Amino acid sequence: MTTQAYLDKFAHLLKELSPDELNDVLEYYQEYILDAGLPDYTAVVQQLGTPQQLARKTLADYSIQRTQVSKASPRHNAHLIWLILLALFASPIALPLAAVVLALLVAGIAVVIAIIFMAIMLVAALFLAGGFLLIAGIAVLFQSFITGIFYIGTGLIGLGAGALGLLLSYLIVKLLLQWGAALIKHIYRKVRTPKRKGANH
Repeated sequence: MTTQAYLDKFAHLLKELSPDELNDVLEYYQEYILDAGLPDYTAVVQQLGTPQQLARKTLADYSIQRTQVSKASPRHNAHLIWLILLALFASPIALPLAAVVLALLVAGIAVVIAIIFMAIMLVAALFLAGGFLLIAGIAVLFQSFITGIFYIGTGLIGLGAGALGLLLSYLIVKLLLQWGAALIKHIYRKVRTPKRKGANH
C-alpha cells in the first residue's frame, strides 16, 4: 500500500476538524513523510503509528488548542479527557501512563457521581421542605398571620437554598472537570510525539 492510502485513511478519521484544519494537518504530514523518506504504508506506520493512532493524537491536539483560545464547557472538557485518553492508549510507550490516567479518571468519576448524588438528595430535600412550608404557610396565613408569614418565609428560604445548592453543585462538577482536563492535558503534552506544526507548546 502507498503513503497516499495511509493519508486517505488518516483524513477519513478527522471528520471533527474543519476543512482548513484538515488541509493544514494533511499538508504537514505529506511534507513529513517526504522529508523522512518514507516509501510506503508500512514505513509510515512504523514511524507515525497506524492512521487510527495518529488521528487520535491529532484530534487531542486540536481539542487542547480549542480550550486555549476559548472558554471550554463542561461537555467539551469531558470530551477532551476522552480524546486524550484514547491518544495515550494509542501510543505503546504511553500505555502504562494511560493505565494510571484511566485509574485516576475512574476515581474522579466516582467522586463526581458521589457529589451529584449527594447534591440531588440535598436539593430535593430542600425543595420538598421549602415547598411544604410554603404551602403550609399559605394554608394558615388567615388563621395566624405571623405563623403563616414565618412558614412562608422559611419555605422561600428552603427553595432558595435548594436553587443555590443546585448552582453550587454544577459549579463544583464544572471545576472538577476543568482540573481533570488541565491535568490530563499536562500529562499528554509530556508524552506526545511527534510535535505537529502549529500546535501550542
